[in-house]
Parts: sequence; C-alpha cells; structure tokens
Amino acid sequence: MTDLSDFDAPKRPWLGLLIPALVVLAFAGFYWFISSNGGSPYLDSPSIQTTDGTTRQGLVKGQTYYLFASEIELYPTNLENDPWDGGENGPDIRYRILWQGNKVFESEEKDDALIADWSGLSLDLEWGDLMGKTISPDEAIKAARIRYEKGGVVEIVVEDDDLTDDDDAGRAEIELDDLMIGKNEIKLKKTSINAVRRINLRALPHGSALKDLVELMK
Repeated sequence: MTDLSDFDAPKRPWLGLLIPALVVLAFAGFYWFISSNGGSPYLDSPSIQTTDGTTRQGLVKGQTYYLFASEIELYPTNLENDPWDGGENGPDIRYRILWQGNKVFESEEKDDALIADWSGLSLDLEWGDLMGKTISPDEAIKAARIRYEKGGVVEIVVEDDDLTDDDDAGRAEIELDDLMIGKNEIKLKKTSINAVRRINLRALPHGSALKDLVELMK
C-alpha cells in the first residue's frame, strides 16, 4: 500500500468553495447596507411640474450633487459623416464632465458601441474587504461632484477613444437650472460639430443614503 506524501494529499478543496462564498456574502452585506440606511434626498427639493403633467424634484441652491451620464447615444456617423473608426467597428465612447472650467469626472471607455451606458455604482473589492468594510457613498458612486448655483452650467464632452488619437464626438453645455433629481434626457441635433444624439444625465443629491441613490439610478 502506497503512502500519500504532502504533495499527493488533497489541497484543501474547502478553500476553493470558501472564496466564492465570501465574495457573495460581501456583496449581500453591501446591498443590505444600502437598503437599510434611511434618509430622503427630497427633503428640501422644490417640486416642479413638468410638461407631461408629472411632478419632479428640482435642485436646491448651494446643495452638492453627484452628476453622471447613465447613457449616451451617438449618431451612426461621425462629425464628417464618415463611419466611426473608418470601418465596421463602432466608436469607443468615453465622456468627461467639466464644471467651472475644470474636468471633474472622466468615465470608463465603452468599446464598439453607438449606445453606451454607465451604472454610476461601482465597488473595487480587495481581499481585506471580504471580512467586512464600511462602504460610503463617495466610494461607491462614480460621478462628478458639483454644487448647484443659479445660472451654473456643466459641459459634457464625448469622445471616440482611438489608439492613435481621440476624436471629438460632440459636446453639450447644460444649464443646471434645467436639471431635476434623477434622470434628465438631453436630445441633440446632428451638426458639423456634434454627433451625439442623446444623453441621459443623472443628478443625485450628495449626502443621501445609498439606498436612495440606488433608487434614483433605476
């Protein structure tokens, strides 16, 4: 009968099962956290009657907001009315948010897409986080942070990210007075300086509970 050496013995198969379980528990704990912490983002927001008859909440002067594009759609051709990337591949979309003349946010790139979307919610977990970590909205929300003042504007700059050179897809200057909490759809015409068809811009109140912020992302 042959004896098993340390090298022949089973390599702790329970460890391979434990790692996925810890990851699941970490995410389960995170979503429990965001669903159990209260606080309403609408306490001081003015109610605004929209053109379709619904009532929505406007921005509050002096309040800080998270701002990000949840979806951007480009026209089928670029500024020169040529195919994107000079062939069959779609554009690689990335956007920046400028506020008071400064870049305050840059998104991840979305490859080969005429319609690109971003959740605005992201977690970068490491081994140490699996044993429990307090997660703040500032860590979880991937967005610009801006303060609303009357007459303020932000600029959304959309690019087709290429290996050799980034091509402008278009840009839109958006008046903060026109924004409401939650989803704001901005529709744009195709011109010689713009190939962006539509931007869905989300405004979320800074300092709100994560569960309220997640609800506004739906």
